[in-house]
Amino acid sequence: MSERSQESIGRQSARAILRYAITALVVVSVLTLALLAMDTASTPLAFLGPLSMLGVGLMSWWWLSCGQINRSIISLVYGVCLAATGIAVFTGGINSPIIPIFPVLILNYGWLSNTASTIRLTLLITALSLALWAAKLLGILPMGMMTPSSSHIMHLVILYALSAALTAFIMRAYKHQIGELDAMSEELAGYTQLLEQTANLMERAQSVANLGSWFGDLVTDEITPSAQGCKIMGIPSGTSTNYRGYIAMVHESDRQAVTQAWQTALKNGTLDIEHRIIANGAVHWVRQKAKIEYAPDATPISALGIVQDITAHKLTQLALKASEERYRTLIEWTPEAILVHRNTHIMYANPAALKLFGASSVQSLLRKRTTDLIHPDFRPTQLARMESIKKGEPLPPSTETRFLQLDGSPIDVEVQGTAIEFDGEPAIHVSIRDITQRKHLEREIRQLAFYDSLTSLPNRRLLDDRLRQAISANRRSGHFGALMFLDLDNFKPLNDKYGHAVGDLLLAQAAMRLTRCVREMDTVARFGGDEFVVLLAELDTDWQKARQYAETVAEKIKSTLASPYSLSVPSQNNDSLHVEHHCTASIGIAVFASANADVQEITKWADAAMYQAKNEGRNRICLSEHSTDEVVNHYFFDSSFSLMEKG
Repeated sequence: MSERSQESIGRQSARAILRYAITALVVVSVLTLALLAMDTASTPLAFLGPLSMLGVGLMSWWWLSCGQINRSIISLVYGVCLAATGIAVFTGGINSPIIPIFPVLILNYGWLSNTASTIRLTLLITALSLALWAAKLLGILPMGMMTPSSSHIMHLVILYALSAALTAFIMRAYKHQIGELDAMSEELAGYTQLLEQTANLMERAQSVANLGSWFGDLVTDEITPSAQGCKIMGIPSGTSTNYRGYIAMVHESDRQAVTQAWQTALKNGTLDIEHRIIANGAVHWVRQKAKIEYAPDATPISALGIVQDITAHKLTQLALKASEERYRTLIEWTPEAILVHRNTHIMYANPAALKLFGASSVQSLLRKRTTDLIHPDFRPTQLARMESIKKGEPLPPSTETRFLQLDGSPIDVEVQGTAIEFDGEPAIHVSIRDITQRKHLEREIRQLAFYDSLTSLPNRRLLDDRLRQAISANRRSGHFGALMFLDLDNFKPLNDKYGHAVGDLLLAQAAMRLTRCVREMDTVARFGGDEFVVLLAELDTDWQKARQYAETVAEKIKSTLASPYSLSVPSQNNDSLHVEHHCTASIGIAVFASANADVQEITKWADAAMYQAKNEGRNRICLSEHSTDEVVNHYFFDSSFSLMEKG
């Protein structure tokens, strides 16, 4: 049983006895006061004794309630001792009925305190008793306060009862303490059994982990391993060895390192080393960790350590290192740029990566982070992709993005990232392929496929696609759109007189003027020859307002195109040919809502309206007759669609 447990039981027992003693003292004091109050012969001075005892009891109870057990005991014992002495002075001295309380005090104090304190109290009571006896002999005690014989008997009976009650309380507390000790003994037995089980479990755990422990007595030079430690070292279980014997087990190539590590450990207090040993005729890798204990004079006296067989881990580690060397050799010679980074810090770059990013040396690239090499427009998506790779989330094998060379030049690349382990820690392997030339060709092909080579405006194929999108958007939003078909009125004479080169200049200028007349969301396309088409998307939901807006834009276009064109064409003798030409436009407008019409129909409506403008004298704007039909169909379509939604 621990000293703390014994102390706890003692304090509980002392508190119980103290509580009983204080209760008895208070009860006896109250009973005595009651008896004195009923005795008509009692004088006021006779009440001082019981009152002083009551005061001592209350004071002790207060200290006990505050948790001050020692102060409560001292105030109780010494307070009662002094109060009893004072009562004895006035009630017969050594023959006073209060005198039997002194042995009770000694008994209680002996139980509650220690031997030295009990002896001091005994000497004090003895001295007080001798003083009372001497005072009695000398006749110096007051005689007027002698207690009547009936009261004397009554006090003795109360004291005897008090002594019996306290003795019973002490015996009860003693039995309770014995019971507590028995319980603690049973608990200790349980702990002992648990400790044995824990030792067995620890031995089994060491066996599973291939880990053993050992204790070294540095004074006697004796090393005592655990059962698993003996197995790892290749010595019989339960035997011990010494420093020289262990060094003999160490692989010859590692002995000097182990010796130096042990000498260092004796100075700084810790040992942590991996090395090889020869156990049972085979080479094993082990890890030794130990802590040194010192005497007060700083002399090392003992060591407690562990030994772990790490052969499998070490062989795996060596194989991984060899694999990494092969990996480095392969990627050094691959023509594809390779980067390895950890948390955007570049850890490795192959020669192809240096060439791709225009780096003069490996260090100039390793000082960068991958975020420095990603174009700002693509940085958020690439960072999100890195996080997904680290988390092992499924991703497309590769993605196209844009990087920056070290001089800031943008390059289009295709990247593929994979989570790997590099130098023993997680990293990301990135393969980078330069697709700048391919993207350039794709853009050229797209330009040829969807844009007019002369004006760079969308061609008929791209116009049809955008018109189809506008029809779908109108169907969802309920807006009207407008398609303008326009033809340059006085273009053919310019071509016939000055040639196609001058005509091409006028078409390019006309395209720029048209673009400035519309919104960014609108489309200006070259339909062919000197014909252009303007698509106004998402006008108003009111047909009249949509038509008015379209006519306003058409008037602006007609006015802009009617302004004179100043054309300058170099001639064969290096002189510039300046031509000023006036050219108007005939414009046909088809306002559509996409209720029933499709791309071809709307284009035909606008084209027919344009020819109507030409037939009416050119430089005019005509609205397609189908536009009014379209508004009726639109409202009918909206109403039917609303009814279908409500149904």
